[in-house]
Amino acid sequence: MEERRNEILEVTCQVVIERGFGATRIGDFAAKLGVSTGLIHYHFESKDQLLTEAFQWAAAADLARLHAEVDRGTTAVERIERVIRLYGHIEAEPGWMLWIDGWGEALRSPALQHISQELDLQWQKVIAAIVREGVAAGEFRCPDPEATAWRLTALLDGLGLQVTVHEGLLTRRQLLDYVRTAAARELGVPESAFERAAKRVARDVA
Repeated sequence: MEERRNEILEVTCQVVIERGFGATRIGDFAAKLGVSTGLIHYHFESKDQLLTEAFQWAAAADLARLHAEVDRGTTAVERIERVIRLYGHIEAEPGWMLWIDGWGEALRSPALQHISQELDLQWQKVIAAIVREGVAAGEFRCPDPEATAWRLTALLDGLGLQVTVHEGLLTRRQLLDYVRTAAARELGVPESAFERAAKRVARDVA
């Protein structure tokens, strides 16, 4: 039962990425799965419930990836680098289309607004915690970790939207470089610290 629900939620996210929240129907999800609409309704009472739970499912998956990636870092600067790379993984991450469309839907849906807000808060809290740890360890010089975390997440959101929606305007490489430069200034470290961390993470990924 749970496995089937998760399969429906995963496919729902795929369909929303392809068609958008407003243009999807229960029949689209059923067709993608090769099942009847009755099976979808057996698990979810309405399209709104299905979309809300799919959005929540995707948010939980994103946060799980975030925490797993952060836990792999050995220094504060490397953990920040891992967050930047994960957040800025635009070209290979179609899920960005889900979040961009979801932000628009959140203006009209209290349920989606709550999920979107909580996801943003969790990313900010993770970055703020890393900054505080870096300050305590003497790696960073940052008088306001909370504000720094908000500025970095806002920069990632804004640049990520540009790369995803306005093809050719910015590259993922530029996004990463711009955010690393901003992070170095915010955290009181030389940009070379992020360059070294990026090389370590790249070797780890490879």
